[in-house]
Amino acid sequence: GLSDLPVKKGSRTPYPKPRAASHQTQMKLVVQILSVMNGLNSVASLRRPSTIRAASRQATATGALLPPTGGGRSSLSLLFVPPSRRLYSCVARQRPIHLHRSLDRAPPRTRRGVPLQLFSSLLGDEQNREKRRQQQREEEGQRGQLEQEQPLLLDPKAPLRPLLSENSHENHLSAYTLPPTTIGEDDYRPDLRKGQRVVAFGDVHGDISALRSFLITAEVLDPESTNDEPVWSGGETICVQTGDVLDRGDDELACFRMLAALARQAKRAGGALLLLYGNHESLNAAGLFQYANPGGNTEFEKTIGARIDYNYGSNRWRLQFAGNEPSRWASFEPGGLLAENMLGNMLVTCVVGRTVFVHAGLTATHLRADDGRGIGRKEENEDGERKYGGISRLNEQAREWILKAHHGDNNNWGEYNTVEEVIAAAQKRAKVASKTMPDCLGGGIGASSPVWMRDYSQPNDKEPKNPKANAMIGTCVFGQSV
Repeated sequence: GLSDLPVKKGSRTPYPKPRAASHQTQMKLVVQILSVMNGLNSVASLRRPSTIRAASRQATATGALLPPTGGGRSSLSLLFVPPSRRLYSCVARQRPIHLHRSLDRAPPRTRRGVPLQLFSSLLGDEQNREKRRQQQREEEGQRGQLEQEQPLLLDPKAPLRPLLSENSHENHLSAYTLPPTTIGEDDYRPDLRKGQRVVAFGDVHGDISALRSFLITAEVLDPESTNDEPVWSGGETICVQTGDVLDRGDDELACFRMLAALARQAKRAGGALLLLYGNHESLNAAGLFQYANPGGNTEFEKTIGARIDYNYGSNRWRLQFAGNEPSRWASFEPGGLLAENMLGNMLVTCVVGRTVFVHAGLTATHLRADDGRGIGRKEENEDGERKYGGISRLNEQAREWILKAHHGDNNNWGEYNTVEEVIAAAQKRAKVASKTMPDCLGGGIGASSPVWMRDYSQPNDKEPKNPKANAMIGTCVFGQSV
């Protein structure tokens, strides 16, 4: 049995280098061990007598067992992964699976070790032989099917998006895809059909119950449909969401999924559901999450983070975010998980009929058209006013930034030597986003940005505090003060 396996005396190397098996019987035994352990679908913590160390050495030689790094001298942590793309991806790049920090997610019974009867059945219990053979046949069939699929590989410096897009065999990000928006057309709709309805609503802040209630009241959501499978009932209605879906609530991603699904259906029905940027979308894109709820962060971890962990076969991709809500940050940063299919199709402002929609406000300076020289984020005109370039240029600036501005290479394997290196990488990530952010999204409370200005809305229950507010509105609408 196991006690007959040769052991090199005096060896304390927890993970010996792979070497060829010395005996055919030992190889068969290792395969049996792996076939049973693979059924656990978890991390099993085994005591490390010389016999188990020898079995580990032989298993490593087969290439079927990939031990994680780390571990103490008193126990040996072995990761037995069922046939899946996680195992194939790690074998293809010839790197160990790093999940030794994820033991808290394993079922309690598997963390206490392998039951004793498991070894008794492994070593010759006749009544379980046929079950083990059947299990092996099923696993071989699964392996054959997976080998025909494209292995899930990700360069350590590449974006994380392929792990959740069409390349991951599930395309989880498709649930957040908005219909493509054409700048100059979808953001400027002055001509409406006779009787065509226009409805709008503002800050959702992760409250899916309130969102559902409004959409039903506005008669654009079928009340019989569910949140997971909403049905557009608005026909040719044009619906505008004016920003701030994020923060302060627990169902931010669920709200985006519902809105994205309705937007796709509305376009097919001849209507539209347009999503605008708010200042909270800008904050999240810059890695600032001070207004996020703990429940909302948990939603991102379960919906986004857990899927990346599984598909990548590691949680070390999180290190590059230095503990600052990695799942949320990876989703909304420029070039991030949701940049191409969702954020890139959102607008800063739009015109529908005789109404202009924006999150915070517009001034005449925002609406002055580009003079043809192009607009940088810090350019000003002769009077010292910031240049924005009109509605289409505002939307172009936001799109260019969210799709093209990027901090550089990722460090998905988490290869850092010190804590200082981790913090420095996260700071660089944040600085690149904030420094390149266009004026139409950046600023802060009181800034002139269309998503931040407060000239028309403070205080919210009285006349604007700014004495020039009415004159600013008149200039914006009529081209002159009124």
